[in-house]
Amino acid sequence: MAPTQQLQAGNGGFRQDGRRPPGDCSSPDSTVRDEDAGWKALVVANTVVQMIDPRQNHRNPIPPPVFIEKLIADRKDYGSSERIRLPALSRDIEIDYTALSFVMPQRVGFRYKLEGRDQDWQEPGTRRQAFYTGLSPGPYRFRVIACNNTGLWNEVGASLPFSIAPAYYQTRWFKAIGLLGFAGFVYSAYRLRVRQVTCQLRGRMYERLAERERIARDLHDTFFQGIQGLLLRFHTATSQLRRDEPARRILEETLKQWDQVMLEGRELVLDLRETVSQYNDLPTALADFGEGMQEGVSCDFKVAVNGTIRPLHPVVFEELFKIAKEALGNAFWHSEAHSIETELNYEGSELRIRIRDDGKGIDSTILRQGHRDGHFGLAGMKERAKKVGAHLDVWSRPGAGTEIELRIAGSIAYVSDATCSLLGRLRCLWPSTKSRRWA
Repeated sequence: MAPTQQLQAGNGGFRQDGRRPPGDCSSPDSTVRDEDAGWKALVVANTVVQMIDPRQNHRNPIPPPVFIEKLIADRKDYGSSERIRLPALSRDIEIDYTALSFVMPQRVGFRYKLEGRDQDWQEPGTRRQAFYTGLSPGPYRFRVIACNNTGLWNEVGASLPFSIAPAYYQTRWFKAIGLLGFAGFVYSAYRLRVRQVTCQLRGRMYERLAERERIARDLHDTFFQGIQGLLLRFHTATSQLRRDEPARRILEETLKQWDQVMLEGRELVLDLRETVSQYNDLPTALADFGEGMQEGVSCDFKVAVNGTIRPLHPVVFEELFKIAKEALGNAFWHSEAHSIETELNYEGSELRIRIRDDGKGIDSTILRQGHRDGHFGLAGMKERAKKVGAHLDVWSRPGAGTEIELRIAGSIAYVSDATCSLLGRLRCLWPSTKSRRWA
């Protein structure tokens, strides 16, 4: 080292060996600079001497080791053990970490990420704490890396796994119970709505029954009795005329026509009464009707029944029978089919009626319109089905025959007394698979 050429001191002097002269305490720090050698010496706190060479560029090649000091949750210190399980509803979480560097430690930078919460690395700068609030229950892993004063990163860093216990309402079993409860509520609401609709339909059908009874009673007790009284007076007046009187012959012919009208009227009243008071066998009724239509027609006709035949509500029976009669009549009269089949499926949840033929089918234009010009058979069938809450579908193609399906809920179609007993309910769940056929 070259000898010192220039000596600078604060308020005191130095000897060339760098020591302060004895008894000189005027300045705590002094500088000695050698302009030729390019170095300078600093005396710090009267004892430490440092030399700095400004011509050399020093780079720190050592990445700082990283340590996680502790985890604090809701002001409780859990340390830094590998298995930390925080209690449920832990909200305020603080994680303290640090990195060691003896060269400018104040310039050590950090990055951290909480796996399970953060998508990217967080840039806290030189801060040595990480804060999280409102974490959901579950496992997490906290990772932190650091760089020294020259930007060299320790990519391995340090990590701390921990987990937060769920509260009882955050567990899977509680969510499953809640989901089942919600599904049960929706199903109960659906069943209640179905019951309300069924009661409304049944109420309307009972209103129709009551109206039919009233009409039948009024026709029998009032209208026909009055007509009978008039006929008796006409008969009395006719008997008083001479036999050769032309008016007598006209009145006698009129009285015969009145007798026929009265007979038809009484049959109508009787039909109203029977429909109200009796439950009819739908398969037998359709079989009898088909056999009557089969006369004079070279066509096979069958009625198949799946399940146990159950009595129907009288209004439902009447509407279904009329719909089936219309469908069978069209099949016999217009389809030119070789085979016609009626299938009745008595199921617990619904009653299904299918009428199929292998005839010439229905034109697609008629299916789109819903009726043939001047004919309203299909429209009438749909209207009758709508009255009792049934659903009617028609499938047909030219040359491929026609199939008509009529579906109605069992709670509407079947007589309620048959389903009130426990045995009736079990039969609804496991209907019989027996099949019967009428040829």
